[in-house]
Amino acid sequence: MIFKNTGRLTEAANYYNAHGVYTHHPKGTQKWLEYWREEKRRCLYGYTTEEGDITITGFHYFYVNFCRMRRVKDVELPNGDVISERHENFPRFYDEDHYYFSKIDQARRENKHMVVLKARRKGFSYKAAAMLCRNYFLKRKTKNFVYAGLKEHLEGDDAILPKVWDIMNFIDQHTAWTQPRLKNGTMAKRSGYQEKVKGTFVEKGTGNSISGVSLKDDPDKVRGKGAELIFYEEAGDFPELLDAWNRAMPSMKQGNKTLGLMIAFGTGGTEGTGFEGLNELYYNPGSYDILEFDNDWSESSFGTKCGYFCPIFKILEGFIDEDGNSLIEEAKIFELEEREKKRTGANPKSYDSYLAENPWTPEEATLQVSGNLFNVALIKAQLDRVTVHNLTNLGTPGKLVPGKEGVTFKVDHNLKPVYQFPHKKKDDVTGCVVIWEPPFKQGNSVPNFMYFICHDPYGQDKAQTRSLGSAYVIKRANNISQPDDMIVASYVGRPLTQDEYNKNLFLLSEYYNAKIGFENDRGEVIPFAKRKLKLHYLQEEFEMLHTKELSSKNVNRGYGMHMTPQRKLQGELYLRDWTESERSKTAEGGYIFNVNKIYDPGLLLEMMKFNQTGNFDRVMSLFVGMYHMKELTHAEVTQPNNDRSQDEFFDRMFGGEQGPPKDYDRGEFYSSDDDDNERVSYI
Repeated sequence: MIFKNTGRLTEAANYYNAHGVYTHHPKGTQKWLEYWREEKRRCLYGYTTEEGDITITGFHYFYVNFCRMRRVKDVELPNGDVISERHENFPRFYDEDHYYFSKIDQARRENKHMVVLKARRKGFSYKAAAMLCRNYFLKRKTKNFVYAGLKEHLEGDDAILPKVWDIMNFIDQHTAWTQPRLKNGTMAKRSGYQEKVKGTFVEKGTGNSISGVSLKDDPDKVRGKGAELIFYEEAGDFPELLDAWNRAMPSMKQGNKTLGLMIAFGTGGTEGTGFEGLNELYYNPGSYDILEFDNDWSESSFGTKCGYFCPIFKILEGFIDEDGNSLIEEAKIFELEEREKKRTGANPKSYDSYLAENPWTPEEATLQVSGNLFNVALIKAQLDRVTVHNLTNLGTPGKLVPGKEGVTFKVDHNLKPVYQFPHKKKDDVTGCVVIWEPPFKQGNSVPNFMYFICHDPYGQDKAQTRSLGSAYVIKRANNISQPDDMIVASYVGRPLTQDEYNKNLFLLSEYYNAKIGFENDRGEVIPFAKRKLKLHYLQEEFEMLHTKELSSKNVNRGYGMHMTPQRKLQGELYLRDWTESERSKTAEGGYIFNVNKIYDPGLLLEMMKFNQTGNFDRVMSLFVGMYHMKELTHAEVTQPNNDRSQDEFFDRMFGGEQGPPKDYDRGEFYSSDDDDNERVSYI
């Protein structure tokens, strides 16, 4: 909808700006009373222009006519130059605000709530403050809350509460809605007054309240509030968000009726581990009584539902016409140019932060810029590609079976890989082997040193952390078989016993003729290998000749490696460089990187969220892999002495010595079932 002559919606604010008062009718006269009654009615129930072409909600009317805010203003200097400054004024009418407030009204009517992802500097804190003040001044007996994970998100300069108090001061001074206050603190205010009745002071008045509550480590504080309106401030940095939302729900409902409205909003770019709650609410709105929207912002989300999203190119300063319509195409061109500037900068983390705070899609808005070295934007793009094109289907789940002629792989689509991160306690994390590319064979044998396994073991079987065992098979760069320098198989999971995990791990080692490099400070890898006479499958302890300052003379376990804090930091650097290694150029002149050959969404998610203190099993196994890769720098790929039989399934599928069939180059091959020739196509 293109809006015209929108000044009709802000006549009250326009009059104040022109005269310094809302009305010149003498206070207390009939005309004065009628004026303020009509303004109250519009703020509560909305307003439609006399021509009937535009209708705005009550919240929106109150926002644009009674809420002062800091806005951008162009100022002409004496020499004729124009600069931009901030000044205090009423909000302008914007098309996206009209849509947003309309959806809030719809959510309330349909017994739903709202979750919001947005670009920064779109005025959502002011909009929230306006809604809280409207309830405080114009309703009776309403409780209104702002919850945050940290107290600084309630009191900071850019937080909601300081904006609420500023708006309240303005309304008390310049409208007929002044409210005496029974409570007047920096974190809470309550309207009303005390009157002495029969010798006792009785509280009277409207009894409305606005309170800010920090929920750090205590989401139970939300119970039983019976609120009219709840905002979850900075929901992207709110570890207790999901618990708080679920615990507040019962107090917001009676039967099938919703008695109040909850809104969680946030922006990407935060550090830490507090984004999962907002992510869950946003992408699964139906499970939490949240108003659903069609998620058609990017290819990876077509056909799904999500929460509300406001992208960078809507209501972008400098690209809005005089009636508040977003000039979207012009804004997009400008934004693409800004992105190109940031992309070519020296610090890739700055680009990640820019995308998260100025998102084009919800996927960008959910970028969590953790304090790691990885190119999160590049990893996120690969994750979206894996998601939209179902590239996990390029991996085949199954089990490894030992036999007289060697280990064979049996396809079993009933087995489920563990691709979720973080996983929940109720999730099935048994896991299974996934083959992305079968072992290359010369004759009937896999060459020595062509493959190696990197493994991160887990501790006791009943550990509360529910860490996973994580093993990846990496095909080394070589001159015999391409593509190379990539992950070709994985085994991530936590079966009932460590022995079961280790059995599969060593079968994977035998299948690929690959030695296992692993963290040797936990787990049962070495004891298992001793019991089963399989020590020859373990990689001897790394000598660290490539980085002597990281060698350890105090730890000598014989196999694997000890991951010190210094080695962990260096491993992060190694993995970053490996994932960003260029493989080839695209037809459009771009590059394909090693990360574009990773199809495990759990690994991609861990890399995006990785930090040096959290639990990241898949990433840690690849840290070991980077050291293992360097340890094998001078190891030549050679023909093994032992002769191992070809695997029947992958011989059919990939053509044995002749290499993959021509169709595979296009990403097409036949499924594995003997009686099923259904063609499967992958991109």
